Amino acid sequence: MRFSDYFTNLTTRPRLLLGFLLLIGFVLLSWQNYQPPADAELNKRVRYLEQVIEEGAGVGTDLASINSQNPEWALFSLSFTAYALASRAEQQPALRPEAARYVALAVAQVLQPPIRGTFEPLATAASPIDTTGSVLYLGHLNLMLGCLRQLDPTTTYAGLHDTLSGALYRRYAQAPSGCLESYVGRRWVPDNTVALASLALHSQLSGSPYRMAAERWVARARRHYLDPKTGVLASQVDAQGRPQEEARGSMVGWSIWFLARFDPKFARQQYQLYQQHFSTNLGVLRLYRERAGAYNTSTGDIDSGPLVLGYSMPANAFAFADAVALHDQRNAQRLYRLIALGRRSVESPTELRYGVRFLDLPVSPLAEVLLLYAECPAVR
Repeated sequence: MRFSDYFTNLTTRPRLLLGFLLLIGFVLLSWQNYQPPADAELNKRVRYLEQVIEEGAGVGTDLASINSQNPEWALFSLSFTAYALASRAEQQPALRPEAARYVALAVAQVLQPPIRGTFEPLATAASPIDTTGSVLYLGHLNLMLGCLRQLDPTTTYAGLHDTLSGALYRRYAQAPSGCLESYVGRRWVPDNTVALASLALHSQLSGSPYRMAAERWVARARRHYLDPKTGVLASQVDAQGRPQEEARGSMVGWSIWFLARFDPKFARQQYQLYQQHFSTNLGVLRLYRERAGAYNTSTGDIDSGPLVLGYSMPANAFAFADAVALHDQRNAQRLYRLIALGRRSVESPTELRYGVRFLDLPVSPLAEVLLLYAECPAVR
């Protein structure tokens, strides 16, 4: 062997070995499964959200700040905290009394004018609930009531839970479109999946027939609500139940999350189509777009947030929730890595929350509780 060949082998082999090791590392990371956070971390995050509930929505509070940005965000901050607390109590029964107390406080906040007033402008603290109103508000309120009743069967809100569930059940039976309005003339599919999940939970807790509304809705959705290009749920339907807006990642991801509570089979089918048409698999990461086949960069809208090459933060966050809820741990880990890249910790000896890295967004309680509920979904 010539000296030059010997020298080439010495310099090339380490490079080949390094490349081989990098390839092995990439494959191992790609196949790694998601592991939920430890109880100690989750409990510190719960304490932060309990503090948000204790403060309420008065002037100068986090909820008031969020409410001024978008009233829906304040409602979601409270409702998803209730869902997360109920889930944590299922996983750690010792937390049940504490969870029941704070979910009751969250329900009380949602019934007060600062939150309720957006959806019922003439409401007062003493006025009865308008059961003919927005399914967005009523769906989340009813699911919160169900979570509270699950934690505390003797809750004083049981009567309201029965009344509201019965009203929603009857409205679904009478709705020509099969979907109820979130706002006048707007029938958002994701908001309806929350209300239907609440009816399924009522049936589970009380033996009522209200789960049938969810079963009928799924049958109709399979026939009429699917986007013809992708097969996933449309974002909106019109008064006759025809798709009114194309499927969107931020909407279908949310819908799958709540479908998993009452029809895991349909949720899983939607999840597979969502992956097929909206995502890009990079092995160690997976990215989800707001619209199938669209790779534009723009400011987006209030639902999608900014779009970078068509990818949106909500689409990826809800895809992570879907993956955890449907036990796709490998994909959950890929999405968790993406989320970890964009978040920062804000920690004290007793509390932990996550903010958005590089940006000081005013919706940190909402961002935190969405992620918390994604990481500890309802036990089924």
